[in-house]
Amino acid sequence: NANFFYGFEYLGIGDRLVQTPLTDRCYLTLTQALHFRMGGNPFGPAGTGKTETVKALGAQLGRFVVVMNCDEAFDFGAMGRIFCGLCQVGAWGCFDEFNRLEERILSAVSQQILTIQ
Repeated sequence: NANFFYGFEYLGIGDRLVQTPLTDRCYLTLTQALHFRMGGNPFGPAGTGKTETVKALGAQLGRFVVVMNCDEAFDFGAMGRIFCGLCQVGAWGCFDEFNRLEERILSAVSQQILTIQ
């Protein structure tokens, strides 16, 4: 039983996401994680709507969602600046292709996330 404050971020009239049992499960899992002040990491094959589901949930809760496409050029300093900006404005971060980051960068990012939590 989780309650969330609406963020009042107006993003215009967006496209609606098709509701399927998979999106319902994803919404339930992500909202449970939010209730416990944790993050979420939708996982699955390319083109299955993971990013669109996160964006749709953010829009339903009135939150601005920033989608970043990660690649080898990202370093821990860049990720730190992104996290700082997200925290300052209260936005959600959605990191596409997170698996492309090097292991040492992933380790540093995990420490940054622990600091934020």
